[in-house]
Amino acid sequence: MTHTAVQQLLISCLLSIGLIANPALAQSGLPDIGGNAFSTLTPEKEKQLGDVLMRQTRGSLPMVYDPLLDEYINDLGNRLVARANDVKFPFKFYWVNNKQINAFATLGGNIASHTGTLAISDSESEFASVIAHEIAHVTQRHIARFVEAQNQRAPMSLAAMLGAIVLATVNPEAGMAAMMATQGAAQQSAINFTRGNEQEADRIGMRILADAGFDPYAVPEFFNKLTQQSRFVNQQLAFLHTHPLSQARVSDTRLRAEQFPQRYIPDTQDYILSKTRVLARYQYPVKETVEIFQRRLSQPGGNTRANLYGLAIAKLDNKLYIESQKIIEDLLQQDPHNLYYVDVYTDILLGQSQFKKALEMLEQEYLLRPNNQVVTLNYANAAIKAGSYRLAVHLLRNLLYVKNDNILAYDLLSDAYKSLEDYAKYYETRADLFYQLANYPKAIDDLNEALNQLGDNARLENRRLEAKKQQLQAEFERLKRM
Repeated sequence: MTHTAVQQLLISCLLSIGLIANPALAQSGLPDIGGNAFSTLTPEKEKQLGDVLMRQTRGSLPMVYDPLLDEYINDLGNRLVARANDVKFPFKFYWVNNKQINAFATLGGNIASHTGTLAISDSESEFASVIAHEIAHVTQRHIARFVEAQNQRAPMSLAAMLGAIVLATVNPEAGMAAMMATQGAAQQSAINFTRGNEQEADRIGMRILADAGFDPYAVPEFFNKLTQQSRFVNQQLAFLHTHPLSQARVSDTRLRAEQFPQRYIPDTQDYILSKTRVLARYQYPVKETVEIFQRRLSQPGGNTRANLYGLAIAKLDNKLYIESQKIIEDLLQQDPHNLYYVDVYTDILLGQSQFKKALEMLEQEYLLRPNNQVVTLNYANAAIKAGSYRLAVHLLRNLLYVKNDNILAYDLLSDAYKSLEDYAKYYETRADLFYQLANYPKAIDDLNEALNQLGDNARLENRRLEAKKQQLQAEFERLKRM
């Protein structure tokens, strides 16, 4: 079994007992078992563990590294977080490339949504309701409370489970054997605990949703949609596996929504274009997208900017550059600095080797929005394609200074260094990239390669890289000792 398969199975096991966030306990030191939930897992420890878990998750699941979608989900998520109580740390939001409807929260304010959740939503309030629900799981400290409850029931069983999660991180095959041996006994009581968590997250999440200016009636509408869909498939929807949905729960959310005044909440343009982007790039087969969006445009009321944008993406991805360019240039005339359009236009120009035109356009956008990740990553990518490697290095290093976990930035930066034949920097940047994916052995190997590339006179650089390598080795050894 591959490490990715093990990680997915591990997450599946944890979801079934309400422990989606607890693999993080494997990553950076187990908390003391005992005392109340807050002392068992302090916010500081929770943030530390959650960050390591998220890095491991990014190295194991099919994450989406799309700067436009990243900007959208983080803007939406933080708009909701701003209306939540008991926020202990900054939140981060991620995408998993999966057509099934689901979302999950982990320790430390890390929340991920499947692309399928956005694709199936009929309004921004529906999608926001899912994110608000996951935010409530974090702010109500459901994982810490679960750890405390399990400790009171069976401390040794919980310790064995946590040990199995640790083992699964360092030795996947042995870890899964231990997990399967320890999971069963605690499963039923954990399911009951999870149902209580779900009800509380429904209640808190709906309040967050309404306070942030979204429609609370979207919650029962979305739940009703899920129950209707699950009747027509052989297997229950992923969301319903991880978020048990009874008829009583649906009724409860409907009654709660009725406490709020009904009002029309229009969808934002970012939601509409983000959903279109997901449909075109992650939901439909590439070869069918042109026909799908042409059909949408031909339907009554279908001649919208969103469908034109989707058709432009579809033609671009099918290498119909001239046709795509005509559509996107018309859209840019109406909204010249729309980054959704700028992003597609950049790829069209690069696909036709029009590097100078792409660089001139992106230079102007960069002057307007320096270090915006959408602009910077497009600009750096265009610079690499055009052979302006030092410009790309300058842009990417500045971006990583303010956003040091950007996977695409590390990937592009390593390409730029390789093209410059600066192999010490190339291997160091690859090490940084593998660290962001929690692949410690590969990161350490690449730091060794970076050291091998240094000349005899690079003493200060040698010391810096040696210190960096030792820090990674120490962190990795701590994980293996848990």
